[in-house]
Amino acid sequence: MKIIKTFNIVLVLLALSALPAHAGWVETNQQQEVTYFGNGIVKSVLGPEAEEPEMIMNFDRGTVTLVNHGSRTFTSFRLEKFCDYLKGMFSAYPPDMLAGLKQHNESQPKPKVSTSRIGKGGTIAGFATTKYRVINNGQLNRTVWIAEDARLKKYTGAHFSKFMDGAKKMTTCVDLGMSGEKVDTSPAYFKLMKSGWLMKEELVNEDGMEGSSAPVVKLVEKNLPASTFSVPKGYRKVPLAQFNMGN
Repeated sequence: MKIIKTFNIVLVLLALSALPAHAGWVETNQQQEVTYFGNGIVKSVLGPEAEEPEMIMNFDRGTVTLVNHGSRTFTSFRLEKFCDYLKGMFSAYPPDMLAGLKQHNESQPKPKVSTSRIGKGGTIAGFATTKYRVINNGQLNRTVWIAEDARLKKYTGAHFSKFMDGAKKMTTCVDLGMSGEKVDTSPAYFKLMKSGWLMKEELVNEDGMEGSSAPVVKLVEKNLPASTFSVPKGYRKVPLAQFNMGN
């Protein structure tokens, strides 16, 4: 929408200047997925080819907001209801596949997780990293590269606990082969993640095959205006059950 009158432009600028800014970080990974980390709030924008909606997680308020820019709609719900969102995503899966995932999950032993330092991990996205191994029940589960820059540690130290508490709320009610205690929610893994910034990880499955997640290619500290984490004006709110997951 174009604002023609100078008076209106001044009003808009004054309004924007009054909005609080979030001192935070902007992360871009190899798949061009961008994540904005503010003060107790995170926004995830998937790559240009992705069909999933934009996601805003406010851990102070305990809410998740999904935004579909194609239909100009959004929906909001409590973190604890995140399983309803996942069930919507998995609704297209055959019932026998979901039953198999659940059976597989229930057959797994309770995780016993530990971590150990390997050594220097080289530079990733301009940050020096340290390489760690994550062991689960005596087997290598993954290798991770953590940036331990003082600025990053200050941010993760202040916010990571609330992020992880929120993540627990989002996953404890899920029963789609992902429920129960996992490596990602173990105290040992939490402690490692809080020590710095995860820049890269290589997972190892039960067959010993390795798979790498998209590593961070850009990480920038910046002040993020409140509008970064707001739903655009004019968007229509709909119930989660009516929200279109595809953009």
